Amino acid sequence: MSLPVTVVTVAFGSTDVVKHWAEKWSDTTATCVISDNGNEKKWDVDKRVRILPYQGNKGFGAGINRAIEESDTPLVLITNPDTLPAQYDSLSRLISYHVRGSFTGAITSNSSEEEVHSTGIFPEKSWVRSQIFKPANNLWRKDRFDWIQGSLMMVHREDFLKIGGFSSKYPLYFEDVDICARAKKQGMNINFCETSRFIHDEGSGADRVTATRLSCFHWGMLEFFRSFDPQNAEAVKKMILAKCILRMFSYSVVNTQAAKGYYLALRSIIRGIAPGLPGSVHGK
Repeated sequence: MSLPVTVVTVAFGSTDVVKHWAEKWSDTTATCVISDNGNEKKWDVDKRVRILPYQGNKGFGAGINRAIEESDTPLVLITNPDTLPAQYDSLSRLISYHVRGSFTGAITSNSSEEEVHSTGIFPEKSWVRSQIFKPANNLWRKDRFDWIQGSLMMVHREDFLKIGGFSSKYPLYFEDVDICARAKKQGMNINFCETSRFIHDEGSGADRVTATRLSCFHWGMLEFFRSFDPQNAEAVKKMILAKCILRMFSYSVVNTQAAKGYYLALRSIIRGIAPGLPGSVHGK
């Protein structure tokens, strides 16, 4: 008997990772749907998995929206292609814990069984300021979760569609923080199941395109403030631009891909045009 849930993901990058995702999630008896964002001619995956054909790379959020619109179960589980069940009952435990009107996350660990924090507090201006001259502080806090990471999110399909799904403002990064903020504004809860565990080997599910990731991360950061903290958005914009300029020059010799990423972020923010993605209409 199939579980009343559709597990969805976006495929871009490693075909072996996507194949492994399809095998592991199919074995749970859940329905599985993949949005092809990578324009592969053939994804060699389990026949029980439905693949939505390539229609351009519009980002993680757009791919997930498409997969959920095509699903027909009461529940959906949003995952990365490198997110897998850690135990035979990981999914059933999460289903039992989840309640209508909420987004629910769970414990995630890497393949070495080290916990990967997948929740956090909403970013504030002081958090942006702190990363101008040094790496960003972790937004994770024990026993507090304003948002849960898009690598593992359970939600009722109707609730997801009712709030409009993931926003098109975010090509990559911060779409999960944004949807949790919108959900809370509409009276939904953000929950966390501590009795269910999943594997998330961060970064293995897609090609590590450093420049794209950096540009989209900083674009998404600013978009979040524009949407939920507009009074501080202009100050945050100046901080992000200062950070990008400093990093662009400091990485110009030691890491050219990182330097390119900060340049692309700088250019996108100044022009007011979201960074392009590989395979997107305006991607490079």
